[in-house]
Amino acid sequence: MEGYGPNTYGDRFADVYDGWYHDVTDADATVARVAAVAAQAASGPAGGPVLELGAGSGRLAVPLAEAGLDVWAIDASAAMLDRLRAKPGGDRVHTVVGDMAELDLGPDAPQGFVVVLCAFNTLFNLTDTDAQVRCLSRVAEVLSPGGRLLVEAFVPPPPGDAGGPVAAVEPRHIGLDEVVLTVSRLDPASRTVVGQHVQIREEGIRLRPWVLHYAGPDELDGLASEAGLRRVERHGGWRGEPFTAASEVHVTSYARRS
Repeated sequence: MEGYGPNTYGDRFADVYDGWYHDVTDADATVARVAAVAAQAASGPAGGPVLELGAGSGRLAVPLAEAGLDVWAIDASAAMLDRLRAKPGGDRVHTVVGDMAELDLGPDAPQGFVVVLCAFNTLFNLTDTDAQVRCLSRVAEVLSPGGRLLVEAFVPPPPGDAGGPVAAVEPRHIGLDEVVLTVSRLDPASRTVVGQHVQIREEGIRLRPWVLHYAGPDELDGLASEAGLRRVERHGGWRGEPFTAASEVHVTSYARRS
């Protein structure tokens, strides 16, 4: 998508993200799992510093801070992080405006994080494989000894089952004064989905673009290995559900490779 950059998604979605996506995943289970992994990695109940990649408006970062964790959040969209800081408890989160592919946290960042969280397909918001590997390589550098990267992502169909490009137009929301249509095109050859949420109101039309460059669980393991990480465990959700051939999402833990 020409002109689409690291901050495009956040800037275009900041004003509606909380309304549209507040319940998109199990936030309580995510916070509980991150807190437990942080405590284990830091060998103590208080845990250590936690970093969320693509933290957006703080759907997870704020409750993680409220749980007593020292939370850092990076996002390419200043508009998203403004929303995070404006929330009750948002002032507890250390926010950094930046591209998570480069992961430049500044001189005041901790020397190591016990958990780096990349939730709800956020890694796929990096629109090419090179950017994803750069991000994972930087994560390997900022993880503390014993630290964990936690990645949540959907499970795409096997490459041979996907067929050719698929285009779709679907109603996301139909209201009295508003209609939101989702227009998308999935290209299995490039493992990319390009889309627009077209928000139609009497006063006009608002376009909210998004791009995903996805990878299957085994492909992610390969990218992680290239970046200096190894898989520790994989589940079918944040509550430790078994990961099976029928799982639609996975939550995978990675550690620095020795």
